[in-house]
Amino acid sequence: MRAINFTLSESYASLLRQSAGCTIRYGNKAAQYKAGQVIDITFGDMYMKKRKVYTAYIDQVLVKPISLLTARDLQGENQQLNTSEDFLAWYCDAFKKTINQSDFVTVIYFSEIVA
Repeated sequence: MRAINFTLSESYASLLRQSAGCTIRYGNKAAQYKAGQVIDITFGDMYMKKRKVYTAYIDQVLVKPISLLTARDLQGENQQLNTSEDFLAWYCDAFKKTINQSDFVTVIYFSEIVA
């Protein structure tokens, strides 16, 4: 089964509170993630064991430049983000990677599947 993995501790806390329902991934990931797909939401560092948080359903997948991210997109990733400039600063700090407004990202909206 495909998974979306989170590595930041703030993301893990949001997942546990179920306040996260969106993730923004750098680049075009539309070939890997499709609306209607069932995935695992996991947490853990690269090359380490992952902890399954829950199973989710992908509601929507959008590919767009960073400059066109909406408040809904941004706050779905991190409730502290209000503008694309906030996203750039947060992303560069969190992932130590330089990006700009014209770079494309994939916005993935998902919902937990409950029994």
